[in-house]
Amino acid sequence: FFFGLSQQYKMPHLVVTCTFNPPKINLMTGGGANLRENTIQRLNQVLPQCTTTSMSPKQVPPQLEYKSNPPHWHVEMGTQNCDHIARSNIYLTIIESLEAEDWVMRAAHAMSHNSHSTKSTDAGMDTTRLFFYRP
Repeated sequence: FFFGLSQQYKMPHLVVTCTFNPPKINLMTGGGANLRENTIQRLNQVLPQCTTTSMSPKQVPPQLEYKSNPPHWHVEMGTQNCDHIARSNIYLTIIESLEAEDWVMRAAHAMSHNSHSTKSTDAGMDTTRLFFYRP
């Protein structure tokens, strides 16, 4: 979406993609922007507590990992599940954490995956994208 923009349009931007269920979250920055380490630490601490299902105390909580191709932060909570209240808590946690870093939410987009196709491996899942910029 943001790739290929000319140099004059290099405003810091961030796209957060949340796919449920199980929860998968990607944070992709552009325009020369980076996320602060304390923001990543806060998300690592709070996001696993937002899910509907509880984790085993013996289980290591999922952590955001930096992926290099394309460059982004990613976490999968494969054994967890989120009802609509838990999803709202995840969105709120992400928005509050990013606003503390001076990101401003510009738009959001939500979609349900095709639940009519038996061939689709993601049938019944849904994805929400949150778009941010830093002035």
